[in-house]
Amino acid sequence: MSLDDPEDLLGAIDRAIRPVRRPNPLLVVYRWRYEIALVVAAYFAAPAIAGLTTPIKVGLTALLLLPLAVPPVRRFVWRRLRAIVLQHRLRTAFVRARVHSNAGRIPALIWTSPRSHADRVLLFLPAGLTGRLLATEADRIAVACDGTHAEVLPFRAHRVLVWLVVVRA
Repeated sequence: MSLDDPEDLLGAIDRAIRPVRRPNPLLVVYRWRYEIALVVAAYFAAPAIAGLTTPIKVGLTALLLLPLAVPPVRRFVWRRLRAIVLQHRLRTAFVRARVHSNAGRIPALIWTSPRSHADRVLLFLPAGLTGRLLATEADRIAVACDGTHAEVLPFRAHRVLVWLVVVRA
């Protein structure tokens, strides 16, 4: 942002004043889909598991925990869990860093791809939000996501899609 450009200055003032829009209830359910699915599965599985005998319960527990003893499976599960947490942290970081359009919409997270040293997130930018504005707040976003720094990269020829790469180490 440049203070010499009145359009940038007016946009920054508008974003600072305008509140972020609250998501509709269906979007809230979509954002919390993994947690809701876990609670529903536990609710329906608990009575069935409670009726089993102790040796069968021990066997089921061993079958569930056995794949975690395999390092590639353990890394996969850990990265997927980290990706879920990263999505929630990114949404909070966008709100706190005031990265939203003039209508109050934050970028939509299309896909999260966790890696060993960094996480890549494909973002859909709403109208009025640019990758350049997102790049100016990249350091604040990286800190909110336990990263050392973040980069905004273009996604092919699409201007509304960008990669946000959060580097952890």
